Amino acid sequence: MRTNPWPWVTIAALALAAAAMLGRQRQTAVGLRAEIAGQRALVREHTRLQAENQRLAATQATPAELDTLFADRAAVAQLQAELDSLRHRATESAARLEKGPEQAAPTLPLTGNVLAHPLWKNRGAATPAAALETALWASAGGDIEALASLLAFEPDAQAEALALYAQLPEKLRQEFVSPERLVAVLSAKDVPLGSATILGEYPSAVDTIVSAKIFDAEGQQKRLLFSLRAEGDRWRLVVPENAVKRYAAWLHAPAAAAKPAD
Repeated sequence: MRTNPWPWVTIAALALAAAAMLGRQRQTAVGLRAEIAGQRALVREHTRLQAENQRLAATQATPAELDTLFADRAAVAQLQAELDSLRHRATESAARLEKGPEQAAPTLPLTGNVLAHPLWKNRGAATPAAALETALWASAGGDIEALASLLAFEPDAQAEALALYAQLPEKLRQEFVSPERLVAVLSAKDVPLGSATILGEYPSAVDTIVSAKIFDAEGQQKRLLFSLRAEGDRWRLVVPENAVKRYAAWLHAPAAAAKPAD
């Protein structure tokens, strides 16, 4: 009896078809797994970029912080300019001394006489008027050390000067050396290279007020009152708290001008 082969052929065909289908399913599964892995990688990268953007945003300066930064830079530039200006004055003063004294140069004191700045003298500090003229002479000649030695600070002014000095960059603190020298430089910038005269002295139980008139190079004048105090055998100019605050305000004034345009 002969066996019919067709059922076996059918079974073999079905087996081949099933194997092909399983192969395609495996390929599809592999492809899906690859696609899923790729999507997960994209999600991880997106999350990483978001975190990095947040970190960068957190480290960016606020507008107020930027204003402070620009102001500090401008303040440093102004202080350096004033220091350079006084050094230039000192160089010019030394050059004049090397040429020798001017012929018939008057030696009249400032009290009662209007004298141009080259005629201001170092008259010591034995009297209030002498101390004031010496301070003007030191300012005009760029002698920071001499001017600083003539300054007496009120307690609150001393605290303000220390705070202002502490805000300076380390390099600038090394150049100014001390809060007293910093205030001396800032005080000297207020003395124009014009002329001056002392109008009078008004003593009290605590100090002596010296009235003076200062002229700039263009002839514009200001009448000023200086408070001087005796310390031992020397008179010193009293530095009040509001004077140091005014210097601090002057240093931070150029913030808007220093900011770059948007």
